[in-house]
Amino acid sequence: MLEVSTLYLLLAMLGFVLLAIIVVHHHNCSDQIRHKRNEVRSLANRLAAKNAVYEEQVTELKAQLEKLDDEIDILEQRLQP
Repeated sequence: MLEVSTLYLLLAMLGFVLLAIIVVHHHNCSDQIRHKRNEVRSLANRLAAKNAVYEEQVTELKAQLEKLDDEIDILEQRLQP
């Protein structure tokens, strides 16, 4: 059987190995989280840019619609006796 000091030494080594595994795992998870955050941030920026373009198009279309409504009103007034 192992002596008590040898057993303690093995337990201490096992503890350090487990601690090293936890630290490396935490570091890898932190890198993955940072990478995903950057992906989400870039996607959000692209979507915000697309949204701005769409809002501008909607504004232009509303202006055109108002112009057409005005033209229709003018034509209706001309046709009324």
